[in-house]
Order: sequence, then C-alpha cells, then structure tokens
Amino acid sequence: MESCEVCHVDHKERRSSTLFLLIVSGSSLLVSLLMGKPQISLFAYLLSGFEVFKKTIKNFARLKFFDENSLMSIATLGALFLGEFPEAATVMVLYRFGEFIEHYTIDRSRREMKKLLTESPRYAWRLKQDSVEQVHVDELMVGDVVLVRLGEKVPSDGIVVEGSAQINVSHLTGEPLPQAVTVGENVYAGSIVENGTLKVKISKRYRDSSMARVVELVQKAQERKTKAERFITKFARYYTPAVVISAIVLIFVLHFVFALNFSESLYRSLILLVISCPCALVLSVPLTYVAALGKASRKGIFLKGAQYLDAIADVENVVFDKTGTLTETTLELASVEPQEGFSRDEVLFLAAHAALGSNHPLSRTLSESFKVNASLLKDSKEIPGLGVKAVVADRLVHLGNDRFLHEEHVEHPKSVCEAKAKVVHLGVDGQYAGTFVFKEKLKNTAQETVKKLRQAGLKVYVMSGDSEGAVKEVTENLGQVQYFANLRPEDKLALLEERIMKDGTTMFVGDGVNDAPALSRSDVGVAMNSLGNDSAIEIADAVLMNAEPIQVWHLFTISKRTRWIVLQNIVLAIGTKVAFMILAAMGKATMWQGVFADTGVMVLCTLNSFRLFLDRSSSTVSKFGTEKRDSF
Repeated sequence: MESCEVCHVDHKERRSSTLFLLIVSGSSLLVSLLMGKPQISLFAYLLSGFEVFKKTIKNFARLKFFDENSLMSIATLGALFLGEFPEAATVMVLYRFGEFIEHYTIDRSRREMKKLLTESPRYAWRLKQDSVEQVHVDELMVGDVVLVRLGEKVPSDGIVVEGSAQINVSHLTGEPLPQAVTVGENVYAGSIVENGTLKVKISKRYRDSSMARVVELVQKAQERKTKAERFITKFARYYTPAVVISAIVLIFVLHFVFALNFSESLYRSLILLVISCPCALVLSVPLTYVAALGKASRKGIFLKGAQYLDAIADVENVVFDKTGTLTETTLELASVEPQEGFSRDEVLFLAAHAALGSNHPLSRTLSESFKVNASLLKDSKEIPGLGVKAVVADRLVHLGNDRFLHEEHVEHPKSVCEAKAKVVHLGVDGQYAGTFVFKEKLKNTAQETVKKLRQAGLKVYVMSGDSEGAVKEVTENLGQVQYFANLRPEDKLALLEERIMKDGTTMFVGDGVNDAPALSRSDVGVAMNSLGNDSAIEIADAVLMNAEPIQVWHLFTISKRTRWIVLQNIVLAIGTKVAFMILAAMGKATMWQGVFADTGVMVLCTLNSFRLFLDRSSSTVSKFGTEKRDSF
C-alpha cells in the first residue's frame, strides 16, 4: 500500500473513507428533507462533523481558538440549539464535500509533481572487473561503469561507453517519443532503456544529477507561497476572531438596542457566523496555485515556487536567446572556406580540436565533424560570446566570431567582417585561416510561439552573440520581432537593465549557455532544455525540460489562467459574503441562504479551481512534430 512520502498517510484510502462518509451523511440529509424528519439530519451532522469537531478540540488544546473549524463548530452548534437541524447538517456536509474536492485536487496535482520521485532510480548494476554487483544509487561514484538493461533506469548522469539503445525521458521532458543514444553521448538519471543494453560511465553522483536537482526544485516549489496565499493566510488570522466578536456584539445590539428577543438575535448572529467563515478563500486560493503547479509539471515545466506564476502573468516583454532556444542545437556544417595557404583538412583538424574546449552548439558540430585526439588540445580558454582560444598541436588557434578576431588582433580580410551567414572564423598563429558556414534551422514551434505571444499583446525580442546577418535571417522567419546581434553575456545584461526591463516586466528565455547573467537579472528567468545544465537549473526561476519554445506559451497561459481563476474566486467569495452579511444583519437572510453564502460558495470556488485540470484546449508539440492533446 503506497503512502505519502511527506506525511506517510495513504491518501487514496483516506479519500475513499471520506467519500463513503459523505455519501452516507448526504443520503441521510436527503432522506431527512424528503420525509420532513429533521431528527434524521442529526445523524448526518454528527457523521460529517466528527472530523471538524476533532480539529476544533485539538486547536483549543493548543490555544488556537479561531479558524474555519471553530467557526463551523460554533455556528452549527448554535443552529442545533435553535432547532435548525437540517441547516446545521447541510453546513457540515457541504463543508466536508468542499474539503474532499480540495484534497482530491491537491493529491492529483502533487501526483503529477511526485512522478519524478517515483521515477527516481534506486539501485544500479555496477561493473567490477569480471563481476556485476547491485548497489544503491547513492553508492555510485564518478568513474564507475554501470550496466543498464532493457526496462531499467539509468541510475545517474553519465556517458555511454558501450552499446546503443532507445531511451525514454518523457518524465523529465514531456517528449513522448524515445531518443536514440550511442557511444559518447550523454544520458541522464531516470531515463528508461526501451530497447538495447548500455554500459554507462558515471559522470555525476546521483545527488548532483539533473534529476535530483529537479526533484529538489519540485519539493521546494510546494513550500513557497505566493503573495495572494500569504495575504489570505494573514487575513484569516485576524478576520476570524473579528467575525466571532462581531457576532457576539450583534446579539447584544439586536437584543438591547433594537429590542429583538434573544432567540431572534442569536439566530441572526449565527447566520452571520456561517456566512462569514473564510473557507472559500482559505481553501480555493492555495488550491488554484497547487493545481497550476501540477498542470505545469505535466507539461515538463517546473517552477521554483508558485509566486512565479504571478510574475509570469504580469510579463509584458519576452526576450529569447537565439541559438539552442529558438533554433536547433545541432547545426549542419554547410561549407568549409579555407584561406589561401591552408587546406580544407588542415583547418578542419585545427578547428575541431579547438572546439573541444567549448560547449557552444557550433563548437559541438565542429568537433563531431572530424576525428579528434583530445591529447593534442592544450591551454584551452573559452571567452563567452566570442569564441575559444587554444593551443592545438603546438599552434595557437582562435575560433570564434568576427569580433573575436578583432579583439585578439587576428589579421583578416574586410570581407570576413561582412559575412551575413551563420559563420565561425578560424585564426592560426595570428593569421586568418578560414571560415566555417553553418545551416541553422528554427525549431518546429518557434514561429507558432512568437505569433501567439505577439497576439497576446507581448513584445518579443531576440538576443544573440551571432553576427547581424545570421540573427536577421532567423528573425525574418519569425515575423515582426526586434533583434540584437553581436552581444556578449554582459551586453545582454546591460540591454535588459537599461532598455527592455524599463518597459515592463520581462521574461528572459535561454538554454543556460552564456545566459546566466540575463537569466539571473530578468524579472523571470526561464531555462530551456536544461538536462545536464546544472547552472541553468540553479539560476532560473522556471525550467522547461522540453526543448520546444511552445512551452513558453504554455507557461504564460497557465499563469494567466491561474490569475483569472484566483480573481474569480476572490470576487465570488467576498462579493457573496458581503451581500448576505448585510441581509443577515437586517434580518432578511435565512439560515439556508447563509449555508449557500458559505459552504455553497466554497464548493463553487473549489470546483472553479478544479477547472485547471479539466482544460483540454491546449496541445503540445514534440520536437519530432508529433501533436498530442493535454489530458488535463
């Protein structure tokens, strides 16, 4: 029997017993109303109210006298005293029904977030000389080689050293289709081998793996409250005792000032108590944020706290990094243009080895285009936004953009400065040696994402360290998007601070490569495709595990919808209560109307929050172009 990893309670069993009690108590109440036997409703009252009374007594023992449970207890006991049995029972049954919906919604939402916990590997098969031993993942050390067979999970981040397979990473990225991996490629903790067998050399201990970082992120997200949640909690702390005192004062005012009899004064005060209970707000507002976090997790979107949903809902500017965010991380080497005096093989050899010292997508493409010997690379240094400087086979190599050549005083023709394509230049021993031209491709959902964001009234910008020609070529396919080229990381930061952020709340979306300052400084930093990129997970406010830009739109729509539902609940709850409180004080409201104004509105608000799960209007698109309908 599965139990909650936090409170060690079997929520499914508890939900079943609560549902059974609700059915029995609700049926008893219905029979009482149909038969005109109010005494039968007393059974429904006791059955549904037992947990409420138990919580009230516990709170009183801790000197906590005022919360929604004590209000429910006081108001309904008063109703019983006046002989209003069906009304008292209805308050309790509806209150417990609202709680049931709340717990069901929270459990369902957390189930989505806790999938990561259940997907976490526990054991691994470690290869030791000629034997294989089973060890706990926490015992694995960097450098260990493990065997991962069909149906098993990769125990920690590592590199494939033998074999090839199809692996499933849908629990992390939301990508439904398996990915093919072979020798030399990275694999991540929790990935499931769907066919084949792999030998993986561990590159990180499990506690430092990408999956462990994301699990930690999910757990912390549930602990961080939004401003609205904190306000509601603080509001209820002062509001509840104020309501109780007001109800007591109302009894004396009605009895002694307006000369009403004591029973009528007490009746009106009890109606006021029932109406005034803050259950609708206390339950529905946090519930909406929990549901939103669960919905986001289902799409492979993980936020560091619910408070970022509010910040994203206020976003006016969206700034995209180009390479790896709007365009594919793997680029095709279209042509090699060696300078006179250098052969094609020579420039490829030097560039591919120098590229080993960089994690830029262009460098990866170059290093994979030539068989390299890592021992030939020495004194490698990457300069973010410019390129990489290294010694290869005792020759000084500069590999980067035109600006890099200028800053390193590498002599080159003027035509190199005017290149409009996606290019990387090579300098050897201080002289220009050639240019590599790449073919860049927009991701499948880039155009759709930008179009939707602009239609929603947001300003969209593109920043890149690439040449103006390369950036312009990409942005022309995105529509009317303002772009900035030839930017270093510090240039992106300055542009954000001095220009874009002054024009409204700003979200920066990047893949974490050279984006750390911008991710950290923007109002909302969103890291995309962050498996294996620990710095991005650490710095960003939200992490998009899938590589497709459409997740930015999903994140924005979830945030906007959450804000709208929270606002609806607040207006409905407060508006209804204020109206009925005035009627109650004037003697125009009955206990049945008070029941609707409290527990009825609470049920409506919780059902309204639950709509986040029922919204099936959006779809996601995988990087392979496969469209799937959201199952919420």
